[in-house]
Amino acid sequence: MMSEVLQYLLHPLQYEYMLRAIWVSAVVGGVCGFLSSFVTLKGWSLMGDALSHAVVPGVAVAYLLGLPLALGAFVAAILATGAMAFIRSQSRIREDATIGIVFTTFFALGLVLITAFPTGVDIKTILYGNILGIAMGDVLQVVLIAVVVMGLLLFKWRDLMLYCFDSTQVRALGLNPMVLHMILLASLAAVAVAALQAVGAILVLAMLVTPGATAYLLTDRFGKMLWISSGLGIVTSATGAYASYFVNGQTGGCIVTLQTLIFVVVFVFAPKHGLLANRRARLKTEIIVKEGVS
Repeated sequence: MMSEVLQYLLHPLQYEYMLRAIWVSAVVGGVCGFLSSFVTLKGWSLMGDALSHAVVPGVAVAYLLGLPLALGAFVAAILATGAMAFIRSQSRIREDATIGIVFTTFFALGLVLITAFPTGVDIKTILYGNILGIAMGDVLQVVLIAVVVMGLLLFKWRDLMLYCFDSTQVRALGLNPMVLHMILLASLAAVAVAALQAVGAILVLAMLVTPGATAYLLTDRFGKMLWISSGLGIVTSATGAYASYFVNGQTGGCIVTLQTLIFVVVFVFAPKHGLLANRRARLKTEIIVKEGVS
């Protein structure tokens, strides 16, 4: 009986496409999780959403020109970032409205290009990802992006942490906040491109926010938060890709659903910042106040 269960559980690992999907998902999840700590700290969840949708026209143009899809997506993300910065600096429009205008415009432009100039790019692949059918060329692109971004973040994480906390203090220490801003934006754009292969444009935001938000509830130390969020990204991405075989579900959906379930558990049961812990702290405070009054 046990051998049959074990054989059943190991069955997905007999297929090369499943093994590739699992480890590539883990790579993407790890770098997304690491970056999500900065996104959470900086409050850039909307920016992540914008960039994940803004890459669509870049993918379409790159395919039409015969260029690597990752290159087109990255250029589109940088252009979208520049457009947001220009509109924000030259008008009274709030940042959230600027982000909404730019990312919907880029996304709509991408849909127009794909429908007006039929290509081999499937819109469903862009929206939902296709990690099970990822080609070796795309695997190499994803790994290269992950290695470069992870190396850059590890090298500059202390400066980026300070920038996310207080950009004024960055200037006082002689650092250039604009350089750190661009490093963070470029990393976010690159990771959005990599995650596009795994979960698609719709779910990239979850991978860039949920691990960091979960880790934020578990620790008060940013260094520890980085490794918790990265570890969560690796484990949930690999497990989600593996589980998608058994539930016959979309891989990106399985990954994000698992990340959300873990967030809900942590949100309720986190020892210091969870819902139950906060309620216990409030009750304790109320008791102390009542005893002091009496």
